[in-house]
Amino acid sequence: MENQKNDNLNLLEAVVQNTEMGKNTLEQIVPMTDDVQFKAELLRQRNVYHQLNQEAHTAIEACGGTAQGQSAMAKLNTKMGISMKTLTDKSTRNLAEMLTQGSGMGVVDCVKAQKDYPNAAPGAKRLAQRLQEFQEDSRVKLEQFL
Repeated sequence: MENQKNDNLNLLEAVVQNTEMGKNTLEQIVPMTDDVQFKAELLRQRNVYHQLNQEAHTAIEACGGTAQGQSAMAKLNTKMGISMKTLTDKSTRNLAEMLTQGSGMGVVDCVKAQKDYPNAAPGAKRLAQRLQEFQEDSRVKLEQFL
């Protein structure tokens, strides 16, 4: 039982960190684009990340835990990386390429977390699976802007 609680909390924390990465990245990139269709897609994705993040926070609290979220260093590294990659090129194509790669990394992180915490409850697994499917779908949608 304790093992399941730990796996639940760990898997849900992985969802929190993954969704925060997506949300924070999109909040930094949205103001960089003037492409109306691209911006609309980014805002839609940001809203879904926010929703999944809230669900994970609620589930962690229901298990008696507290979400840690992304570390300050991870946030800073991401912010600096985006700043460097967009210093000379804020084209829709470049932004879409960065986000496509990020979504792919998010999918990998979801797969790893699900394998690392096999004793998590079905609800936690479903949330991680929904995040994974959302990121796969996002990657495909972003490819139209490449």
